[in-house]
Amino acid sequence: MAMQQLPLPGEIVKKSNALARARWSAESVWEPRLVALLASKVRADDADFHIYEIPVAEVMRERDHRLGGGESGGRDYREIADVVDRAMSRVLTIKDEKGKGWTKYNVFSRCRYRPEDGILELGFHPDLRPHYLNLQRKFVELNLMEYLLLPSIYSQRIFEILKSWDDKPEVVIPVAELHEMLNTPESFQKDFAAFRRFVLEKAYKDLLAHTKLRFEWDAVKKGRGVVAVRFIFGPGRQAIAEAEKQKAKEAKQLRLHNQRVRRATDCAVAKKGDCVEQGNRPIICKICSKWDIAGDI
Repeated sequence: MAMQQLPLPGEIVKKSNALARARWSAESVWEPRLVALLASKVRADDADFHIYEIPVAEVMRERDHRLGGGESGGRDYREIADVVDRAMSRVLTIKDEKGKGWTKYNVFSRCRYRPEDGILELGFHPDLRPHYLNLQRKFVELNLMEYLLLPSIYSQRIFEILKSWDDKPEVVIPVAELHEMLNTPESFQKDFAAFRRFVLEKAYKDLLAHTKLRFEWDAVKKGRGVVAVRFIFGPGRQAIAEAEKQKAKEAKQLRLHNQRVRRATDCAVAKKGDCVEQGNRPIICKICSKWDIAGDI
């Protein structure tokens, strides 16, 4: 029997880190929303997957919001049919921990649409059990309502990916690996400026606006090219910023000290080591005296 559970503000989507970082070529925000809605129905004590009922209106939430919440009848049927067709034809690719092998999965075992009450009956493919059931470690938790509000595929995916690492102060992801997980087009892979503008910066704004995830990011360069993206999370941002501030302070102090040593040396050379009269700045004379610079001339 299908189980109907409407989403609540505190609903959680729980999945393995590997699944959160998987490659999935979704074409619209509605496909990931459909998967997230189904995942939110899985309970911690479930021994196996069930068939659940999901209102079509929850899948089409953003479109309905733009249309003012009105019903669209046949349009719903056509759009949801397209969403389901795309979702059921997609393949999830999960890399092995060593990064050399991979496993490919289908998402759903079946889907039935009931037009009389606008309900979808959905079930996950049984092969996905290890990624949703009895998770004890290496898993991510997403707030369902936050996820449903994200307006782009890249924002959805980056939300999942970053949440799988946000227990750490920071994570550095190679650009090639990030493109792989996000399934970006070749144009973005060749043009980091476009990738930055349309993917990273857009997702950053979306996540700040619609979720509680707080992070900063910057590009990691090697020579003139960008090789990775560093994401810094929550409290880690302050610790890393303080460490960088301290490092900059120490570098400045070292530069200042070296300048003073050079000035003390120039002074001692000009006086040919005769420093009976200390006519320079006290700090310069103090350094000269401490290191006996005049005596070495």
